[in-house]
Amino acid sequence: MNGAVGQDRGRPAVEEDLLRVRAELSRLVEPGDALAGLLVAHLGPVEAHALIMSEADPGATLTTQIGELGAQSGLGARQRDLHAGLARWRTRRRQAQGARDLETIWRFGGGLTVPEDPWWPSELEDLGGAAPLALWHRGAGPRSEAAWGRLPRLPRRVAVVGSREASDYGLRVTAEIVEDLVGHGVCIVSGGAYGIDAAAHRAALRRDGATPHGPAGPTADGAILRGAEAAAPTVAVLAGGLDRFYPAGNDSLLRAVGEHGLLVSEMPPGGSPTRHRFLHRNRLIAALTAATVVVESRWRSGAQNTAHHALGLGRPVGAVPGSVHAASSAGCHRLLRETPAELITDAADVVSLIAEVTPTATSDGPADPRIGGLDQPRLPLPERSGPTVSVRTAGDRGGRGQDAGDSGAPGERARITEVLDGLDQTDRLLFDALPLRRLSTAGKLSEVAGLPMPQVLGGLTRLQRCGLARESGGRWGRSHGVPPTS
Repeated sequence: MNGAVGQDRGRPAVEEDLLRVRAELSRLVEPGDALAGLLVAHLGPVEAHALIMSEADPGATLTTQIGELGAQSGLGARQRDLHAGLARWRTRRRQAQGARDLETIWRFGGGLTVPEDPWWPSELEDLGGAAPLALWHRGAGPRSEAAWGRLPRLPRRVAVVGSREASDYGLRVTAEIVEDLVGHGVCIVSGGAYGIDAAAHRAALRRDGATPHGPAGPTADGAILRGAEAAAPTVAVLAGGLDRFYPAGNDSLLRAVGEHGLLVSEMPPGGSPTRHRFLHRNRLIAALTAATVVVESRWRSGAQNTAHHALGLGRPVGAVPGSVHAASSAGCHRLLRETPAELITDAADVVSLIAEVTPTATSDGPADPRIGGLDQPRLPLPERSGPTVSVRTAGDRGGRGQDAGDSGAPGERARITEVLDGLDQTDRLLFDALPLRRLSTAGKLSEVAGLPMPQVLGGLTRLQRCGLARESGGRWGRSHGVPPTS
């Protein structure tokens, strides 16, 4: 690397050391770790990084200061314990190779955006201490040269999320809503998963003239139609590193998103998508958008999680109704009944949600540029196309296949979900680190999970009692028959 990092990528230079430090912090710290966010905000990234990489005691003064900040942020006594935080972050010091990670992401045509960049999406500040320490991005061509600088402002970004087990009804409604929104200049943000997420990305690319042919995937030869140069039609926020795409069945789709839109992740290259990281990924989808629309969702699902993150941030949420007999719409109906979510039937309803947060000028000056400012004209309402009447039952499936979270019999998945819901955060991280087929040492699990050895050893015993972990010759893995849950 050289001192003018990023200059040849259409962005101002950011100091090489700062980029490396932020890159390593994203490796040392799990997404959503509010204590780490408070430490970095208090000391600055360079000093916080130096403390984590050392063996130094933080001292009584700093420990008290961080504890007070944590209490003000609503963290519990254990969550704001700086000594405990340092113990878990330091387990990954051997993995902290920021220069290598930066070279890797650049080889893939991407880069690292940090809060010190002028185009860092400042709406992420609403996440407080849980805001990401850096964002890895990947794209190709002119749209990605300035990373976030080319993305629409907040009123022009909408999250469209839903079930991986999408019905034909859900896929059709998603396509209709998304194509109308993209046609009116809205950028669609989703999570790149099977089902509704994939349908949203495909519809955005198709409306932009840049999609693999057909709603189910690419053409036989993988040809991609390149669209006109304009604002990115879609952004996929992923839970793992951007050097490999997950789920693998969406590889062609995610490559098309990277070519014509943008791929984003908190995780550095090589980072594995886990259940914990998927849940924390959802907070980014909610924070980066002006509104979240849930098309299909089961009673408990990742889409529900995204919607509740949005509501917690004060962002409007909309839900598309479905058949009262369809389990795939039970979560949408729950949102409409139990939360301030609004009913969505078409793109015009979504534009109304966006209009609620579109700023206006005040006597103190122009509107907040984070959410559009005066240079963002109010979106015209799309013409209403009439009600959608196609309905399918809970057993219907859409998309190209199942991802890891859909494997295993429904009864077994429900049992595992129930057991996992009863685990605390430490045991859940440890479960995510357990290998599926092979076995691993407790020391390696400590490094992968980011947990100190005493917590690993105690957690393994608890997971074994729950039937989730197995031990053989001092090495550990997931119990046979336990399906993946990411």
